[in-house]
Amino acid sequence: MSDIENEVYLMEMQGRLPSHLYVHVPKLVSLLPQIEALVAVPKGLPELLRKGIYFALLQSVVRLLERNTDPLLPEILPEYGELIRSVTETYSILHPETTSNWLDECIQFGDKSAYHWEWKHFDSRELF
Repeated sequence: MSDIENEVYLMEMQGRLPSHLYVHVPKLVSLLPQIEALVAVPKGLPELLRKGIYFALLQSVVRLLERNTDPLLPEILPEYGELIRSVTETYSILHPETTSNWLDECIQFGDKSAYHWEWKHFDSRELF
């Protein structure tokens, strides 16, 4: 997806984002294309899956920013691919309905993933 397509998609989705993500859209518009340039987001996905992936990605980036962790660090970048794979696999197993809590769950998954990545790559080294 090109930078312009990303920006258009984020602006299109902006009104449907939870308020805590909505306020971060200006930062995310510049960061998401950089992430997508380095991590492949599959094309031709069902709209609900596409939103779920974006919501999970957006929340993980927001959480990393809130914890003063650069979401473009080399240690973090491969984790986005794993997040996309996990959301896609879960979608294919569950086949969620539009009326389900799918998007909320994707946001929570993105949030938990960011905490896990930070611990895995940085905090765990301090402990051991």
